[in-house]
Amino acid sequence: MKCNSLYIGTAVPNRVFSEWGKYSDVVTKSFNCFTPENEMKPDALLDGEGSRAALPESYTHAKIRFLSCEPIIKTAISTGAKVRLHTLVWHSQTPDWFFTEDYTDGGALVGRDVMLCRMESYIHDVLSYFIDNYPDLIYAVDVVNEAFDRDAGDDSGVRRKNNKWYATVGDDYYYQALRFAKKYSDGKFGLFYNDYACMYKPDMILSNLKNARDEGLIDGIGMQSHLTVGENLGLYFDAMKKFADAGYELQVTELDIGIKEKSKENLRLQAEYYGKIADGIASLKASGTNITALTVWGISDALSWRHGEYPLLFDENLLPKPAYFEFFPKLCGI
Repeated sequence: MKCNSLYIGTAVPNRVFSEWGKYSDVVTKSFNCFTPENEMKPDALLDGEGSRAALPESYTHAKIRFLSCEPIIKTAISTGAKVRLHTLVWHSQTPDWFFTEDYTDGGALVGRDVMLCRMESYIHDVLSYFIDNYPDLIYAVDVVNEAFDRDAGDDSGVRRKNNKWYATVGDDYYYQALRFAKKYSDGKFGLFYNDYACMYKPDMILSNLKNARDEGLIDGIGMQSHLTVGENLGLYFDAMKKFADAGYELQVTELDIGIKEKSKENLRLQAEYYGKIADGIASLKASGTNITALTVWGISDALSWRHGEYPLLFDENLLPKPAYFEFFPKLCGI
């Protein structure tokens, strides 16, 4: 589905493709772009065994492989869907060995110069793979994920805690990643910074990204949008306006809306909340705000990482919930 010039997507784990007959109608009728849930994250693509075996030649150029994302590539091509590349540089789900001298989990950390070489070669190899082999498949790339957090960050909010990118490269690691992505993207897809709780830290995000934005290294901001019924949507849409006013393209990247328990009343409230999100996005879009895509983070409640909160548009039996009938008509004007 594509409506009001918006791509409408969903997150899809590989297990869905092993049962594609079960999910194909629901997915293809409602969504026209996919985000791999885990299969394009660094720990899925980086090849530790191959990197260790190739030392010393691989010291600044780790080995990668793309077996994990073949199912989503194949299915997207067969259905005409686009794919979001999620994600290149993230403190989580990047293996510890990638940051060490000998490519082992217990090895000594490398220094800034070596890690910048590894970052650059990784970004080059991943982007080049898709540009060379599937030039029309990727519509957006989450270059950096979750780099800013007031509680886990330094004085500027750059994530320092449990972040080996910060430990090896330093507080500009996110800028360097954007610089390399711009260098190798060849203008084939949008380059995004993606984060959670954007509604609570828009000024921090804008401040830290200013230099990259001024230098033309970044196109947009992905707002993950893991919400719970009752959260202040005024803050949510205010953040959107701030990002748009700063010149960013906006994409909602990981939308889900949790409820405390599954009851008729809570499902009604969830539907109402989804409807308000759809109304707000449609209104902003109509007024000229540059919102280009919306991705729901999962197909059904049974597949959701928040499955105990029943946060998605389809229930565990793949039947549309009340939220579905509030969301799509308001978002798409049908």
